[in-house]
Amino acid sequence: MKAPLVITMAREYASGGSEIAQKVADLLGIPLYNKELITIAAKKSGLTEEAIAASETQRSGSLIYSLYMMGNTMPLADQVYILQSNVIKEVASQGSCVILGRCGDYVLRDRPNVLRTFVFAPIDIRVANAKVRPDAKDMPDRLWETHLAKHDRARASYYNYYTENRWGEAKNYDLCLNAAIGQDSCAQLIVQAAKAMEAANQE
Repeated sequence: MKAPLVITMAREYASGGSEIAQKVADLLGIPLYNKELITIAAKKSGLTEEAIAASETQRSGSLIYSLYMMGNTMPLADQVYILQSNVIKEVASQGSCVILGRCGDYVLRDRPNVLRTFVFAPIDIRVANAKVRPDAKDMPDRLWETHLAKHDRARASYYNYYTENRWGEAKNYDLCLNAAIGQDSCAQLIVQAAKAMEAANQE
């Protein structure tokens, strides 16, 4: 039996990647896992959703050292990474889905039928997107650019620490898309690529 189709998406902060991921899920009629991964991980571990969400932007010392120590001495960030990795593998085995962020492309690196995507966008589009978020603050564009760069650094730091790859490097993904071509266009291209990959895997 062939493995379910899984699309993973990493994205620059405020690039529109979250919205594109939802559009892809809707076009294919499959679930999107984003914050849901936190909820599932919390239920499995007994940790609060708040603790898991907070730990996602942190990292500890050496993961190998932490694994060696195990038990209660493992830092929360490492516990959460391992926990969420297991959740990602579980939902990916249950059926086709879209997985947003959380090193999904790396976690599922040995799994067939996974399309790994990355979404980026010009800074002016990202600033415009960030300004209309519900929690947006009123500040000049130059401060917005600093704010976006801070979020990107946090994502890169987390990804680079827990994986053997570099966040945002094209060679680590099957498809990198500039959201400036439009969210609908990006979603359609991802769906086309996913279907082409599925067909190629069946040959």
